[in-house]
Amino acid sequence: MNETAHNTKQTRSTALAGSGTGILLLLSLIALMIMYTETMLIAALPTIQTQYNTTTTWTAWVISIYLVVGAVATPILGKLGDSYGKRRFFLIAMVLYTVGVIGNGFAWSLASLLLFRAIQGIGLAIFPLAFAIIRDEFPPERVPTATGIVSAMFGVGAAVGLVVGSWVANNYGWQTTYHSVIPVALVLVVVAALTLKESPIRTPSRVDFPGAITFAIAIVSFLIAMTEGTSRGWTSGFIISLLALAFVFIIVFIVIEMRTRDPMIDLAMLRKRNVFLPNITSFVSGLAMFMLFQSVVYLMEYPAPVGFGTDIFRAGEILAPAAAFMLVAGPVAGVIVTRRGAKLPLFIGAAILAASFYYYYLFRATEAQVALGAVFVCVGVSFMFTAMINIILQSVEQAQTGAATGMNTVFRTVGGSVGPTIAGVFLATYVAPVIIQTPRGPMMGPNLPTATAFDYIFLTGFGLAVVAMIVTLLIKGPVKVTESVTQAAEESLAEAHV
Repeated sequence: MNETAHNTKQTRSTALAGSGTGILLLLSLIALMIMYTETMLIAALPTIQTQYNTTTTWTAWVISIYLVVGAVATPILGKLGDSYGKRRFFLIAMVLYTVGVIGNGFAWSLASLLLFRAIQGIGLAIFPLAFAIIRDEFPPERVPTATGIVSAMFGVGAAVGLVVGSWVANNYGWQTTYHSVIPVALVLVVVAALTLKESPIRTPSRVDFPGAITFAIAIVSFLIAMTEGTSRGWTSGFIISLLALAFVFIIVFIVIEMRTRDPMIDLAMLRKRNVFLPNITSFVSGLAMFMLFQSVVYLMEYPAPVGFGTDIFRAGEILAPAAAFMLVAGPVAGVIVTRRGAKLPLFIGAAILAASFYYYYLFRATEAQVALGAVFVCVGVSFMFTAMINIILQSVEQAQTGAATGMNTVFRTVGGSVGPTIAGVFLATYVAPVIIQTPRGPMMGPNLPTATAFDYIFLTGFGLAVVAMIVTLLIKGPVKVTESVTQAAEESLAEAHV
């Protein structure tokens, strides 16, 4: 009887390994497509600002609104996936993401662009659902490597987006880059619908709409206050009211979460040290990465003496090597997780991130220095992404993976939405007029950010990365995939499929 059970388990593990290859390929291509779509937009931010005649801080909302909506949508769709099927809601997220991509390509104003970016943000739930699918469909010992490969595709997609996307945007307009993605997105939706099988692992629960609404009001109020603070004055009644509103609604949100049976963010789950602390590092890594991209693009495209005066394509070329290095860093971090545990690569990633931002504070006088600093930042972030998702996956029950990874995405995307806004505040606050030399003599040009603005951005990133290093030391380590965990997970999968 024991031999039969052992053979059944071995057969199940072999079947998972075989079927997992196609799933991994599909999820990797989707991750590549999404990162291509997101990074191709980054280099075009100054152009979008000029086209729609808006400010640096409001231009940051092109990134922030996508992330804010994603932060609210991901735990909802993650929970619905746990309750009614991960495949079903993965496909819903894919369809909504594709609708957003189509709309962005035809946006006629900043408001319409923000609307379609918000719809696209709902599709951000693809990521936690994808990681949950990996957890269900792969043998436990292959989960770290599989998540590392999918994470590495972020780097490939970013590299392609920054080079190919910026070239298309520079020569044919940034909206054309979205047109180029439409057929790819449609094909991947069809392939996912035909190939993915529904997981039988279900955890019935209710959607926490009150929590989602109060959370969204709190975050949006805070970001609008940050956006308008420079122009209206930080002590104005409008800004103080918005900050007070954000504070009140975050308190209301916490109260709701404590009393709700199935909360958007499970505060009980956050009581686990190895769930709460990785989510803090997730917030920092998301903030750092998007703050970096926002600031480096403006640094490259602003004219001298503020920046390098390059075009969209050159800005993409400078950032592309950094994104490509994520292709290597993700799997390397996955191997370290398997052999040494997840705590070590998380600390290494935070240390690299801290060193990178301090490097930028000291060295950014040449394009080569800017490119090298971006490589360090992306390697550090890639290590952190791969490590913290594995810490969380190994710290919760399998039935909680959708909610747990959705929560992790919330922290990362909230950090990502705050990052560009912080960078935009510094870029809008510390400005000075550019002196333009003309045949009639020097003339006062437009106000552009000074070196002080970039100094404060990079010092802020350095400080937050140091905090992440300290937080990592408090995580229970080494968080390895042990034989007992592997056996329990395999038995759970076998019983669920019987």
